[in-house]
Amino acid sequence: MRAYKIPFNSLKIFSNLIEDYLKENNILKSFITSYPSLESISNFSETKLKNYPSGNRVKLNEVLRDQYSEINCSEKVNNNLNLLSKYNSVTITTGHQLSLMTGPLYFIYKIVSVIKLTNQLNKKKNGYRYIPVFWLASEDHDFEEIRSFYYKKKIISWQQSKSGAVGELTLEKLDCLRLFMDHELGDSESSKSIKKLIEESYLSSNTLAEATFKLVNSLFSRYGLIVLDPNSKKLKELAINYFKNELLDQSCNKFVNIQTNKIKEAYDFSYKPQVNPREINLFYLNNGKRKRIIKSKNGFKLIGSSKEFSSSSIINELLNFPNRFSPNVLMRPLFQEIILPNVSYVGGGAEIAYWLQLKNLFEFQKIPFPILLIRDSCLLVSSQNLKKLKKLKISTVDLFKGKELIKKNLTLNMSKINMDLQFLKSKLDSQFKYLEELVSKTDSSFSGAVRAQKAKQYKGIDKLEKRLLKAQKRKLNDEIMSFEKIHNILFPNEKLQERIENFFEYYDQIGDDLIPQLIENFDPINKSLTILEY
Repeated sequence: MRAYKIPFNSLKIFSNLIEDYLKENNILKSFITSYPSLESISNFSETKLKNYPSGNRVKLNEVLRDQYSEINCSEKVNNNLNLLSKYNSVTITTGHQLSLMTGPLYFIYKIVSVIKLTNQLNKKKNGYRYIPVFWLASEDHDFEEIRSFYYKKKIISWQQSKSGAVGELTLEKLDCLRLFMDHELGDSESSKSIKKLIEESYLSSNTLAEATFKLVNSLFSRYGLIVLDPNSKKLKELAINYFKNELLDQSCNKFVNIQTNKIKEAYDFSYKPQVNPREINLFYLNNGKRKRIIKSKNGFKLIGSSKEFSSSSIINELLNFPNRFSPNVLMRPLFQEIILPNVSYVGGGAEIAYWLQLKNLFEFQKIPFPILLIRDSCLLVSSQNLKKLKKLKISTVDLFKGKELIKKNLTLNMSKINMDLQFLKSKLDSQFKYLEELVSKTDSSFSGAVRAQKAKQYKGIDKLEKRLLKAQKRKLNDEIMSFEKIHNILFPNEKLQERIENFFEYYDQIGDDLIPQLIENFDPINKSLTILEY
């Protein structure tokens, strides 16, 4: 498999904020620890270790050993679990919702980016051990976002009426995956492997969290990836004081808003935060329901419930049942950095955008703020389609210029006639120059008529040029249709392939070589999109 790199800065796939982050804009420096590099992550490792309590490491290892007790994991994962108990071990982390069958491709790309980064750091032999971690967002309650995946232009959906934390959803009604196995997967070795993965994860688990844990472990165990389900009483005990502070003092709201105002003042007055903080950024999680906590006259209450707490009773509840308190999207990063010896978080543009709102909160809570890294992006293209694009004189960089512009350029490049009619305007100029000279010799009303006619003629040339382009597109219909077919494969629904299509569609075509090739060719420090030819 061949790889081609396109620098992020030559593509328009990120917001202005993230583009400036990738360019290492000086103004944004005050809102982060450091811009990402192997050196900056290495330097930050010492800071993290000095501020990471040994008791947290002990409890983290207890939880991981318990979660892996019935998981068939590799020797490399066992080694990393052992290493994680050592003082000099730190983590590189990414996380995601529990998307059915991993959802869109970028789920996989996030994990591959983390694995590649840890490999690069461990090669430096700087005295620290770097361990890749995947954080299961098992407490998220947005079922609609995780219930389906896209496979060969079909949407495979899980019909489920229950609500609450998605990790706790039971799997007795997963008919969609049984039908998927029967009707979409064939008899190839890759298809058989996918069927086995489904059987050993979704069809042999009680909950979605358990199934996703097993699936990710099956795919990445050989690379030493540690999967963590943070929905644990022991882990939440480590965050009791921080959750208490959030309930009583609403620090997240306060310090995120302070940072938002600072970004507006220093960077861009029109800046809008990726996520707006709530007054209280915690949920109450119990009996399969996840309800947002809000302040009330007498203390606290839950949205969509009659349940209320006084200030003292909610603190007692937190002390006795910390597992019933669940951080939202802005508190989750803090919780993560409390329980993990983490030095870098790897995420997509939207994730990094909300992490950029958090440094003030971390400083107040005296938790080191990790180095933020944009994950790798990738476009998988068959050799056959690359050959067709080359024949059409469309480069890999051209692919990201938008369908209509590419079609226009294709028509211009493939045409054997001159499509530019602007030279006709210069021919008209000499004629109108004579008419303009007559203006001074007659009534001034003639001037307006000359100007109007000149504008009309110029406009007519522009219209003719557009009509010529349209006519040539019709003449080059076969070439245009060939391009559109390829473009629709690479950019389904006019979106990046990685945001729509599922990993297993490509695994079924490429086989076991896909993940190793992604790891070999990704380079998260390099800030580029990889086009991988298969």
